Amino acid sequence: MSSEPEIVMVTNAIAPDKLGGLERYVRELSAGLVRAGRRVSILTKQVNRDDPLEEWSQEGIRIIRHRVPSKELTTFALRYPGAVFRGVWDGLRSAPRDAIFHGHYAISSLPLALSTRSFIQTFHAPVYKEVLAERGGSYVLPTPVQRAGVGSVRLAETLVLGRSRSNVVLSQFMFGELADLSTRAPSRTTIIPGGIDVEWFSPATSKPTITEPASPLLFAARRLTTRTGVPELVRAMSILRHDMPASRLAIAGDGHERATIEALIESEGLRDRVVLLGRISDADLRDWYRAADLVITPTQALEGFGLSTAEAMACGTACLVTPVGANPELVAGIDPGLVAAGTAGMDLAAAIKVLAGDEERLRRLGLASRQRAQAEWSWSRVVDSYLELYSAQSLAWGGSLRRRNEMK
Repeated sequence: MSSEPEIVMVTNAIAPDKLGGLERYVRELSAGLVRAGRRVSILTKQVNRDDPLEEWSQEGIRIIRHRVPSKELTTFALRYPGAVFRGVWDGLRSAPRDAIFHGHYAISSLPLALSTRSFIQTFHAPVYKEVLAERGGSYVLPTPVQRAGVGSVRLAETLVLGRSRSNVVLSQFMFGELADLSTRAPSRTTIIPGGIDVEWFSPATSKPTITEPASPLLFAARRLTTRTGVPELVRAMSILRHDMPASRLAIAGDGHERATIEALIESEGLRDRVVLLGRISDADLRDWYRAADLVITPTQALEGFGLSTAEAMACGTACLVTPVGANPELVAGIDPGLVAAGTAGMDLAAAIKVLAGDEERLRRLGLASRQRAQAEWSWSRVVDSYLELYSAQSLAWGGSLRRRNEMK
């Protein structure tokens, strides 16, 4: 057993309890740290009532879940913050005093910020913009209450970033978002890009055949919301119907705007050209990345790293992105044509038409994309970066503890 301090991840939820980029990031980072010989616990909420409150994962991670009220309760929005605070606070009290605490979600990290424990915070996205603005249809609040809620979440994020010993962001774009929230945080913030399994997400020896022939086959893995750009991508397919009549688009993912998007597909007469796959397995996701001629990430707002973009690139497939969030950073220097001129359907259509019509160019871009993914986003590289940060912070925390003890 490692003699190094235990690492305690504090977060909102983990995969597979909940499916999402943040949830997968925390789980896979923790697994990578265990492979590197570290002891790791994850303190998180119980998403599903059948999930055990405590268990050891197959990777060797100790998972501790706390209960939260059901979203079906009319008082959910009022009861939820207190339940999270109590659950995390109780978990912190039982953690080793010399543990390295690593927060990933501002609401969950608030007990850390209000305690005497030093901690690291990875700032994945501004929750007050991304989560409460969308709400996902999960609960409804009167407008004045919602404004107050958004303001409270922003205040919590500012407090957490201001009181953390060190911060991490996954992109230059997210560094800017962090600077907007806290003037104190940037000076002690490090950029460590997101991680992906580049052995799993890798090119195939031959393209899998998973759908009827298409020329080109386009693919996107997105939550079905306005922010992620799915409606604009559907509109792009409508624009392309005459110039690229054999093109087909498959979209993996689900979300609260699925019915609206289905209606858009129907009204544009695209039922034979656009298919919504819903949630799919990692194996199927990889097959779609490999089979596609071009993967598209049509983000309209935010995007702290661009997980689906990185995964597609790791599979050796070129990925077209919008000039929003961190996505342009992922494809920077490969080919300017990989960034659309704008976010509208017409911008996406114009870029798709140029790229998809040049098979040799797509082949070269796929090779360059794979090289970028291997060089920059492997979990081994990301884990090494965090281990260096943990080591530096452990020395700093040890010195602080010694000084406090000497003063007693």
